[in-house]
Amino acid sequence: MNRLIKKENILFVVFIICIGSLINISGCNTTQPQQKEMYFPKLDNYADLYLRGSYDLLHMMRVRELGKIGEATKIAAQRKLAGGTIWSNISTPHIMYAGACDEDVPGNPNIAPDYNINHPKHPRQGGFPELGKGDFLITAGTGKQDVRNKGCYFLGIGYPMSTNRYSPPAFNDHAEITMESQVDMMIYTWGPKEDGFVTPALTPHLKICPTSPMTVVAYWLITAQLAHNLAYTDTSGSYEAAEQYLDILMKRLATFHANYIDDVNIIGKEIADRVLSGGKLYVHSSRWEFYYEAGGTAGSLMGIYPIHPGGFYTSTGSYSSKIIAPAEFKPEELTPKDVVVLAMAGATPEIELGLAKQIRGKNAYLVGIYPFDREDGFSTAPLGELCDVSLDNVSGDKYGVLEMPGYEDKIIPTMAMMNNYAFWAIIGAYVQNMEAQGVAPYYWMSWHVPGGKAYTDSIHVHFLERGY
Repeated sequence: MNRLIKKENILFVVFIICIGSLINISGCNTTQPQQKEMYFPKLDNYADLYLRGSYDLLHMMRVRELGKIGEATKIAAQRKLAGGTIWSNISTPHIMYAGACDEDVPGNPNIAPDYNINHPKHPRQGGFPELGKGDFLITAGTGKQDVRNKGCYFLGIGYPMSTNRYSPPAFNDHAEITMESQVDMMIYTWGPKEDGFVTPALTPHLKICPTSPMTVVAYWLITAQLAHNLAYTDTSGSYEAAEQYLDILMKRLATFHANYIDDVNIIGKEIADRVLSGGKLYVHSSRWEFYYEAGGTAGSLMGIYPIHPGGFYTSTGSYSSKIIAPAEFKPEELTPKDVVVLAMAGATPEIELGLAKQIRGKNAYLVGIYPFDREDGFSTAPLGELCDVSLDNVSGDKYGVLEMPGYEDKIIPTMAMMNNYAFWAIIGAYVQNMEAQGVAPYYWMSWHVPGGKAYTDSIHVHFLERGY
């Protein structure tokens, strides 16, 4: 009996094993759905570090600054609706004083005009409005306290180079004066104190790939909410429009990161190989701010061409207090070893298309940053055919991204931000590929950092000899 039970048990176990084997075999023959391949590269990838850091700053703006933007723009709207005026004075950093938020930028609602006294294009050059009680000023610097004392509300846009409670002691050129002491409220942009995301392995005392475009983000967030408040007579302290803009920008940055990180790293290697073989890296767009941000800001390369006669330290260079037109880009001087990064501006796509044809004629390596699809119907496909590599800046809006009562077209653009995100990711990849071959490019070090100007002075002569 026991022997029979044992025999039956053995037969049952064998039966279960066989059934299990059949199930496993059947499972092996079933096609499993493929998991979506992740786009993340190795964690030490410079381009990836820059893009992740940029996304994190946008997240910090959301959780730390949107509430303050809502409160500040409530006050601005109340003053405007009561008959006051709203002005701006955002004359720094490079991307701003070169015109990233100028009145002629497509999508600018133009409700806080800037009296930037340095810009030759500006109709108010050399002037300062009579401001006082009931007025509102958006500023990125210190000073004008006599105006504030008259009752003008000062909203500061803070960044690492403007001394504030987040700045290390003696880090800036007016360390004894904090922005908080000069304004009624400060919106901070949260860039690292060295104004760069990436620490190059061969020059670890520097930070590269700067965060200065965050000042542009802050300005657009403020003006987006201000436009909403005035359009809807909303003085509740809402930050609805600012958050909507931030959502769109973060989504576009994430899309670019996912779709183009591999292409960016391929471009970086190509640039490094060409520069080391005697080529030059040219940067151009029909809008000034792209060149000025690329070719002279702290954390960027000295080897960005074209260079003004005599270099950046002349009265015509990027480090001059006098803003003039960028160095003239001459496609006829290009060689087949050169690289051109060409970024399309929103309102003048024909200019970049014409330049691309000239660049192609010289057989230089052409990287295009532009929207693959534009809502105005202008086809960028011909530009893509001329480029060796094309990157979609996901900003095909004719003007901006927010619909607002009182405006015929959408307002508040993402074009300048997305062009810069793409460019600095390329620079990160280029630097990493240069370092892989044992070469460190020369960089601009912020003059606001202790010893920054002395450092830059000491190496600039070597850059002029080597060229990159």
